[in-house]
Amino acid sequence: MKSLKIPFAIILFFAQLCYGQDTKNNEFKLLDNISINNVVYGINSKSTNSQFTLQVCDNSNCYTTRDYVMSISSQLLVNDVLEVIKTNLDSTIVLTSIPQEDKDQIAALKIKIQTVETRKAEARRTEVEKLLNSVDEEKDQYSAKIILNKYIPYDITYRIPKQNRDTTNPSSLSLKLFEQGIARQNINKAKYKDTTVLGQDTLKIVDAKIQFFNNKASSIYIKAELIKNGRAPEKIIFENNSFSVALRYFNKYGSTVSTQTQNQNWIIIDYNDVFDYESDQFFNYSIANSQISLSHTEKDKTEIKVIQRRFFDFFTGIVYTDVMGFNTENSNSILNAQAKLLLPLNLRNWKKLTLTRQFTTLANIALNNSFEDESRFIAIKDDETFSNFDLLRKNNLYGKINIDVFSYESKGWFLNTSLGYSAAFYRTGFRYTQTQPDDTDIITSTQLLSIGHGPYLNFEIRPQTNFGADIIIGLEDLNYNDTKSINGRFFRNDIIIDDGENHFVAKHNLVNAEANFYWLTNPNKSKGGIYAKLGCYYHTENYNIFPQIMVGYATNLTSFVNRFKPKKEVEDK
Repeated sequence: MKSLKIPFAIILFFAQLCYGQDTKNNEFKLLDNISINNVVYGINSKSTNSQFTLQVCDNSNCYTTRDYVMSISSQLLVNDVLEVIKTNLDSTIVLTSIPQEDKDQIAALKIKIQTVETRKAEARRTEVEKLLNSVDEEKDQYSAKIILNKYIPYDITYRIPKQNRDTTNPSSLSLKLFEQGIARQNINKAKYKDTTVLGQDTLKIVDAKIQFFNNKASSIYIKAELIKNGRAPEKIIFENNSFSVALRYFNKYGSTVSTQTQNQNWIIIDYNDVFDYESDQFFNYSIANSQISLSHTEKDKTEIKVIQRRFFDFFTGIVYTDVMGFNTENSNSILNAQAKLLLPLNLRNWKKLTLTRQFTTLANIALNNSFEDESRFIAIKDDETFSNFDLLRKNNLYGKINIDVFSYESKGWFLNTSLGYSAAFYRTGFRYTQTQPDDTDIITSTQLLSIGHGPYLNFEIRPQTNFGADIIIGLEDLNYNDTKSINGRFFRNDIIIDDGENHFVAKHNLVNAEANFYWLTNPNKSKGGIYAKLGCYYHTENYNIFPQIMVGYATNLTSFVNRFKPKKEVEDK
């Protein structure tokens, strides 16, 4: 009897293989119970994010299916599972007579497996990943809807002779001049004067396209028809080639655009007459960077909802390397992390001029600027001193706020030139060693805080491509603002030297020049891209410089590159 145990075990093992019974039941977990021809079967499953396997069980046996990809069609899955049941568990069933509701139970298994995988993925995520995922999946909110008006008033400018001016009917006189072949550019301006009056013909708006960037309509294209009695309509195109339009001017007068007609007169319209910006529930001027099209020639295209900009669209995270940091004797850090926010304001506009156009904030941490190398923190002993420039050069954390006070737009150059003011704080590692001739030296380690502020000039370049750039020239008054003394020595006038100040327009001891560059690497799929910076601080007291050459990756360049993946327009029903 003893010799029969081994052959029986072998026979049992091969029998399990032949009948497809799974020997690793612990890999499968119960997914659901289904009923086929009034017989209940247990369905176990094991899965990954790309494929899954099922196990069909009756009261005594379990049989494993083949591996399925997640994209398998419902029909194929149903047919294959029914074949497993017929082959291994119930040979009497007729596949062609299975009720549809029984087949629907099998088809639903794939959805339940996908739900399981989603929960497994959520459980594996860190808190940061959960936050980022919730941001990506945030539901779109709407700021308002834009309505395209059809017939609007307009002004027209005629060039009228100064002598014998007939202001009662400037239109007929202008037409007479045109018929005589006197082109606008050939008229002696000394003998003629421009006269602007309310247009008497009908101006019909046909189509309009608007591109939004940083809470302004950066591009507006309007197609219209000037309808005159007894004549074919004249097609007219309006484009905002001179300046971007703040959204509030869709609801108030004061922002206009003009174009020439065939007879060289100028037609002027107000954006408030062309568009209405309104909402029944929520209303704000925070618009996602996007493009919309409105039309009176297409059904249901005269009103379109505009998507509100998400809170995290204002932020970008940057991880970068300072190339200068590869020299271990240099104070620059190899690896840095930065969070940057750009918030558009546009509080007041005078066409090309804007008051408080935007403000930016950034926080930067040097990830490896620690006490590993004395070149990257301030270290002195006994009666030694250091320059206040070291508070900047060897900082391990800094934050800065910039606000553009006055801005001028040069639309043809895709350029905004801004005069602004900045405020910054810096945290710098500090070690003070007090030598003891007959004892162990006393070492004090701490962090020093300093504050800087001053004016700047910013050249912001935003062409409608994958590229964007900022060029900043600024003055900064950097001062130590922390503990007054350490080990009986005062920082000011003792430990810190070069604390004087220069005067040129504004009080300062630093001159900063930097150029920031942004590239979208794949604008059709991602908002992220390459970030690079070339910069240099110059200390006017000791004539030292602090150069920076940075290259890294930015997670969201929505505010820094005027290019985006168009979203599907949502029409107002």
